[in-house]
Amino acid sequence: MTRLARRGPHKVLRGDLGFVGVPGQLFTPDRGTGLPLVVFAHAWMADAARYRDLLFHLATHGIVVAAPDVERGLAPSDVALAAGLRTAAATLPTVRLGLAESITVDAGRRGYAGHGFGASAAVLAAGTDVLAATEPVAVNALAAVFPAPSTATAAAAAPTVGAPAMVLAVDGHLDTVDANPLPLARELAGPVTLRVIPGASERGLLQRRGIKSLIGINGADKATHATVRTLLTGFFLATIGGDDEYAAFTDADEVLGAVVNVDPDEPDTDDRPHVEKLLSGPITAQKGGPLSAIRALRGR
Repeated sequence: MTRLARRGPHKVLRGDLGFVGVPGQLFTPDRGTGLPLVVFAHAWMADAARYRDLLFHLATHGIVVAAPDVERGLAPSDVALAAGLRTAAATLPTVRLGLAESITVDAGRRGYAGHGFGASAAVLAAGTDVLAATEPVAVNALAAVFPAPSTATAAAAAPTVGAPAMVLAVDGHLDTVDANPLPLARELAGPVTLRVIPGASERGLLQRRGIKSLIGINGADKATHATVRTLLTGFFLATIGGDDEYAAFTDADEVLGAVVNVDPDEPDTDDRPHVEKLLSGPITAQKGGPLSAIRALRGR
């Protein structure tokens, strides 16, 4: 965890994703062939620029990262964003990247990731036979960061995703009106790790534009950003990166720093309606179920 929280050994090139037909940003290591690829989907009312340091961090560890800049408005379409993810994932392995150096992506080492609304779009893109407008693109890993529910189409895609998946949640927001990490983890067909980051906030991952950003202060919550970038890096290095050294990041029983593991198969005893949860907040005392497991571990 400590090692991956720091930037990796690779210098990074940054470019425009538009040359493959999708607006957005592209980050690559400055050299390498057959590299793993992650296509990242932004949250509601955000864009790729809000994740610049996160995407840059993944690239320093040898991962090509594409971030489509579509559906940034007030009423975005998860289908359209998922189509953008698929286009980038399908096209980038067919082209050479970089200038003096030839940088290539391996079509057998692709993953999707998304934050909030973008996590639903990533699930939709990874699903099979759910997007009529585009052909399915085989992916080898999926990461959903603080996922938020979108449409019934995205929910229906989850049982068709058989790739290894990591779902990240905020403490107290496992299943609410605007967060669905627990239901999502239960529906995904492949091996799933569900991890809760104590003290994190859903919007804490986003960078904020301002004068301070010119001197390296990106405005994101430091603890949230550090933990998320570490978990994403380790998970993708272990899956599409094929690095056994980081196998712990795909192990649902492995304890990673202060991050808490939750078993999606455990019954959730907080069965209140979402509106009641929104009005009254998280439960304060429970026996059994994912929420109590989090509190028990945090109290150790």
